[in-house]
Amino acid sequence: MRAVSITNRGGRRNNEDSVRFAHADGMWCFTLCDGLGGHRCGEIASAAVAETICAEFENAPSVSADALRGYIEKAAQCLEEERMNDIEKYDMSSTAVVLVTDGEKAVWAHAGDSRLYYIRGGKIEKITNDHSIAFWEYQNGLISYDDIRSSPNQNKLLRCISDTDRLEVEYSEECALTEKEAFLLCSDGFWEFVRETDIENSLDNAKSPKEWLENMLTVLHENETENNDNYSAIAVMI
Repeated sequence: MRAVSITNRGGRRNNEDSVRFAHADGMWCFTLCDGLGGHRCGEIASAAVAETICAEFENAPSVSADALRGYIEKAAQCLEEERMNDIEKYDMSSTAVVLVTDGEKAVWAHAGDSRLYYIRGGKIEKITNDHSIAFWEYQNGLISYDDIRSSPNQNKLLRCISDTDRLEVEYSEECALTEKEAFLLCSDGFWEFVRETDIENSLDNAKSPKEWLENMLTVLHENETENNDNYSAIAVMI
């Protein structure tokens, strides 16, 4: 198993994305978060969530939805405590997409519009559903799937990590893996400019996660607009 990541502020002043890895007992935890909140609290929120999830994984590593739920619940608890202790942080929150794998099986979870793509046989097998108003519009036939990228409601989230009372996270079932499978975790600033065909074509022309990510970044830079959002990604090859 090989992996590589990037996080970049794009055209913004601050980078509110956070990317973290953790390794224990032959298992890996890959975490990507996109923070929200004024007074530069978005970057604090995303870092707190990502770091807590990885720390909890290192304390009790397991490739299971139950364990992953525990990691994320602890992150929500830590963020809730920070929000309560500092008035400037009262509205901070973060998306999260998390992959835990030992190379033979995998489980993932997400809240918000940071995505996970699961690629099998060179083709995208699964994509997480965005927890946004734009994705709700797509599900109800009001816009096309590709229109999500340009919708004014794309960044209006229905779920995120903020506190324990409102914690709604979507978990996958445990997935058995074979050789030559891949995962992409990315923030909305990345998938906004890198479409599904770009992901597949970039992987087809790559021999390593680094080359795959570089190919996708070439596409992103060709399509990005002025003042584009922070963008982050983790590319994993089994």
